[in-house]
Order: sequence, then C-alpha cells, then structure tokens
Amino acid sequence: MSHKEFFEIPGSRKPDDDTSATPEEQELLDRVAKLIVRKGLTIPAIMFFETVKPLNWISSQGMIVAEPFVWGISPVLNAMFGLKHEDYLKFQRLLEKRHNMENLLLTIEKFDAEAKIKEDEIKKRFKAERKEIRAKRKEKLRKFFRKVFGREQASDYHDHINK
Repeated sequence: MSHKEFFEIPGSRKPDDDTSATPEEQELLDRVAKLIVRKGLTIPAIMFFETVKPLNWISSQGMIVAEPFVWGISPVLNAMFGLKHEDYLKFQRLLEKRHNMENLLLTIEKFDAEAKIKEDEIKKRFKAERKEIRAKRKEKLRKFFRKVFGREQASDYHDHINK
C-alpha cells in the first residue's frame, strides 16, 4: 500500500465509467430534487451543494454523527416533507460517492426547468384569460353608455361630421 492509497479519502477515486445512479438512488434523488424545487429552494440548494461538493464524503460522515438527532425528529420530517429515516440513511450512503452530488445537481436543474416551463404556460394562459375578461368588460361598458346616452360612438360621430 502506497502512501497515496493510505491517505486517500474514501469516495474520492473517480469511478471507471459508472457515474450513473442506480434506479433506487435515482428515485431518491428525484424525490429530494422535487422537494427542493417545490419549496422554491432551487438557487440556495444549488449554491449549497456546489459549495460542499468537494466535501461530499465528509458531509456523509457528518450525517452519520447527526443520525441520532435525525432519528428523534424523524416523525416530523416524515410529516412535513414525506422523508423517512430510511431515506436519510440512503441519502447518507449516496453522498459517499462523488458523482452522486453532480447527479443531484443535474436532477434539481432538470426539475426546475420543467417547473419553469409549466409556470410560463400558466402565466400565458392567465394573461390570455385576463385580456379576454377586459375585452368583455370594455364591451359591456360600451353597450351601457350607448344605451344610456343613446348616441353613436365618438369615432363614428366624428366620421359622420367630416363627410
């Protein structure tokens, strides 16, 4: 064993070609990413994970230290976020592999882009509905004033005089 192997941080060795997550890991990454996007924490989460990306193995070991506390608040996490204690342990093991941090960031960005597209579609539809409501309201007012004052529109009146 060389001194490089002795002082090597576990998880820091780049995998050969296996940077994709297993289906179980990807399912957990999807759930965490959807939770982050749904709560509107995309930018802070990306900044946080990009900052601690080099420390992913140390972060996973810190999660082991914090496990007794998480075990105590596990019912609260399950009620508020739908995360179980088993998910916490899976996420801790997931963080031990360096490529999973990048996979998490890509998953967050993917779901954020999907949410942005949906939000834009909703805004366009809402804007079209408001425009239609304004047009109907304007037409009602026009009919009301025609009925009340019993005369033509101002533009029609000016056209009639100019002839």
